[in-house]
Amino acid sequence: METSVEISKNSNVVFDYTSFLSASCKHRLTFIDALKTLVPAFEISWTSSLPNELTESEKLQLQALKVLSTNISDSNNLIRLLRLARSEQINELLITLPYALESEQLDLIESKAGCRITMVADSGEELRVHMVES
Repeated sequence: METSVEISKNSNVVFDYTSFLSASCKHRLTFIDALKTLVPAFEISWTSSLPNELTESEKLQLQALKVLSTNISDSNNLIRLLRLARSEQINELLITLPYALESEQLDLIESKAGCRITMVADSGEELRVHMVES
């Protein structure tokens, strides 16, 4: 399986949302997955059970595959992803998307996830996210 999280040359975490969507389509839905979709707070208890020897990128990738869902909106998925990144002390994240998000979606993500989003390219398919101090 192609990884959706990697460390770029400038030490920022890169999350490929397109790869995540592809991997999620192949992922079988379990009862726990359904529960996490219905009760987002459940994701916190799951993330605390990850092995300590994993890198931050590996933890984020595993969490994304378990917590994010193709059954909820891209905005809500990205909010969850950024909350997961924050819990792993990731302060900057580059997200590549298969398509640009609307400005209302970006505003919602910024307000709910406590971050600042800038577009890397005019296409809007690459977003640089900086976590804001809470």
